[in-house]
Amino acid sequence: MSMTRIDLKKKWNGPIVKTLGKNVLNKSIYEVGLIVEGNGKELAARKYGYLAASINTQFQGGGDELENPSKYAKEVPPANHDVKTFRKIQSPTQDEVVLVGTAVDYGPHVEWGTIKMDAQPFLRPALDMAQGKVLERVTINAKLYFLGYLQEHEAYLQSRGI
Repeated sequence: MSMTRIDLKKKWNGPIVKTLGKNVLNKSIYEVGLIVEGNGKELAARKYGYLAASINTQFQGGGDELENPSKYAKEVPPANHDVKTFRKIQSPTQDEVVLVGTAVDYGPHVEWGTIKMDAQPFLRPALDMAQGKVLERVTINAKLYFLGYLQEHEAYLQSRGI
């Protein structure tokens, strides 16, 4: 495999580094969103599995799919139970933002509680659990994205003692 060496003294690589940095950020925040989603599904109150199955992660231009509620159900719904249709949460309109949540109408009532029901938070604790993963994901993705760039410029970096 042949590589073209670029003399960093003569060429400004700011746009390349900026693009790589943006890719690292976007991939990392999406992965953290998926971690929050997974934690939320584990923590969600479940009877028939609808709430856990409805939790999804969306970013600008994409996101993940909804799952089958039976995967999370503790009980089989009664025969006369209406099958709920799930919707994905709305995708954010700006870049570098990931949303994790549920579009079922009773999700906020479970998360925050009501006058008649105590709160059973699932998304807030899931976010708290994922906070320690942010730096880890950024570090892993930075190494992944910048490895090729650094290998391409290895001779220059060695000459600089880096």
